[in-house]
Amino acid sequence: MPAQQTASRFQTTSWTLIARAKTGRADLEELLGRYWSPVYASLRRHGHGPDDAADLTQAFLSDVVLKRDMIGKASSEKGRFRSYLLTALRRFEIDHHRSEHGRDGKRVRTFLPDDPETLRFAEPIAEDDPSRAFDRQWATTILEETLAQMEETCKAEGMIAHWRVFDARILGPSLRGSEPTSIDALVGIVEARNAVEISSMLHSAKRKFRSILRGVIAETIEDPADVDHELAELREFLEV
Repeated sequence: MPAQQTASRFQTTSWTLIARAKTGRADLEELLGRYWSPVYASLRRHGHGPDDAADLTQAFLSDVVLKRDMIGKASSEKGRFRSYLLTALRRFEIDHHRSEHGRDGKRVRTFLPDDPETLRFAEPIAEDDPSRAFDRQWATTILEETLAQMEETCKAEGMIAHWRVFDARILGPSLRGSEPTSIDALVGIVEARNAVEISSMLHSAKRKFRSILRGVIAETIEDPADVDHELAELREFLEV
């Protein structure tokens, strides 16, 4: 889906960012915003309705991640941060279930996004279990950040025509279900010399996409040697 339609724009999560989030409010908000959609998607696949899942997402981030200082206690020795977070989410759900079924009162709703599209774009697919829903949303936000960075880079480097060709031939069909624009039509649209130049633009754009994607993935892990493994997982998570 286009970056402007995401449930929350992904901000790269590295152990450097986590370290900054331990003392910086802006970095902390960036880190929490990065995980809102994966948490919400996982809760939806555990059977919670949209409003309740949104409420529980906010409660988890506030009552568990912040109040229990999960960021301060996070360590690369514990493995990937998203796995650490998902384990805490499972425990939170168990505690919430016991609380809801052991008492008469209901939790007062504390949060619901102003934009209803936020929930729609974070919805998991029916075939996913809660863990896969979490991971698929994580992969989706990785992809969205890659595309956002690529578009910005193309504009900064005078390659906006490359971006338009990439969008028309690759992103439109893959993400929006549109028909790919023909090479001949693109010659006129981006004012290229001929079809060969369009093909060259597309090749360069694909290469740039792969480079930026690897860079975004590298920022989410501690060991650069794990990039290929993470890339394989991302491809798996994005499969429907």
